Formats: sequence, structure tokens, C-alpha cells
Amino acid sequence: TALHLACATGQPEMVRLLVSRKCELNLCDREDRTPLIKAVQLRQEACATILLQNGADPNITDFFGRTALHYAVYNEDTSMIEKLLSYGANIEECSKCEFQPLLLAVSRRKVKMVEFLLKKKANVNAIDYLGRSALIHAVTLGEKDIVILLLQHNIDVFSRDAFRKIAGDYASEAENRVIFELIYEYERKKHEELSINSDPATEQDSMSKIKKRKLIVMKKKSMVIQRFLVTFCK
Repeated sequence: TALHLACATGQPEMVRLLVSRKCELNLCDREDRTPLIKAVQLRQEACATILLQNGADPNITDFFGRTALHYAVYNEDTSMIEKLLSYGANIEECSKCEFQPLLLAVSRRKVKMVEFLLKKKANVNAIDYLGRSALIHAVTLGEKDIVILLLQHNIDVFSRDAFRKIAGDYASEAENRVIFELIYEYERKKHEELSINSDPATEQDSMSKIKKRKLIVMKKKSMVIQRFLVTFCK
């Protein structure tokens, strides 16, 4: 539409004129993108602002299941994110095709954006369609800084995905000792905090699972070192 074109090419005066003539704000193009999505995607904040001020819906999803907020996160456009949230954008919007904005930021390794969204009260325990938490994504990617951020915001380290695995399991399988130790230490501290009011049998079982995962990592590391020594000595 003319409104899509004006937004895509950064013409706020034309956008204002079309809006004043009662142009439909939420019409979608061939990829189901509204003029607002187009403006945000192409970093045309002035155009996006006019649309929001006149009632454009920030929560419409395109063909890929993304809202304007998803594109703002992808662009790491904090100013646009602030504006979208102030006009009612859903910070937890997701679909089978796309993650929540927080999980999107984690999957794209955008540390600063993860930190920003957490400050904006994004649900740290959000999960995707396979039950994977932000922590599981960060561990799988080996993103230590993001793991630290998530732990600082008290993420549930025992959240299991569709494969019945928790973040610690993925760290163990990847033989990522640094990340595993971070999670192990967090689990230990949480265990100490909860042990005061917990059932002794449950407490012992929980601690034994934590220790078991640590032993698995230590054993794998030992095997790697042994293989290296055998190769080196040949």
C-alpha cells in the first residue's frame, strides 16, 4: 500500500498525510507485514511513532510469526523497543515460527539486548515450543555471559525441555566446564537456601543429582585429557 511504501522509504510527512486521510493502519502486505512492522524493520522510528500515536496495533504478527517488537530486538533498537512497549506491545509474544523476544535475543547472541529485555521485565523463565528455556539456549550456544545474566535474574535451572533435559545436562554433554560450574554453583546455593524447609529425603536426592552431573563432567574431561596424552606420546 501507499502507507507501506511511505514507511519503508522513511517519509514521515507522507505517513502523517495518509493517516489524516483515514488510511487503514493495519493492512498487511504479501508477507503479512503491517506498515508499523515495515517501519520498525527498516529503522524508520519517526514513521513508526506516527502510526503508534494514531492507533496502529503493535501486536499483529507477520507470516513468520514476528511482531514489530521482534524486529526491534533483532535491530537492537532500544529506543524503538521502549516506544513499542509504551504503546502496549506484548513482550512475551511468540508462535510456533518464532521465539519470544527474550529467547530471540539469546538465540542471536545479543548480550546487551538480553540485559535490556530483562530490565524491562521480560519473563526470564519463558520457554519455546520445545520447552527450551533461555538458559538452555544460552548453554547450547556456549554463551557464558548470557548464562551469567540469566542466573543473576534467578532463572529456573531445573526447567526441563521436551527431551526431559535441563540446562546442566546440555553443559555436561558439551563438556563445557566453565558454564557447568556456573550452573552447579548456582544450584548449590539454591539448594542451601531451600534446604531449611525441605524434606530431608528430597533434599538428599536433589543434592545427589547435582553431584552426579558434576562427576559426569569430570569423568568426560579426564577421558579427553587421556586421549590427548595417548596421541601426544605416540
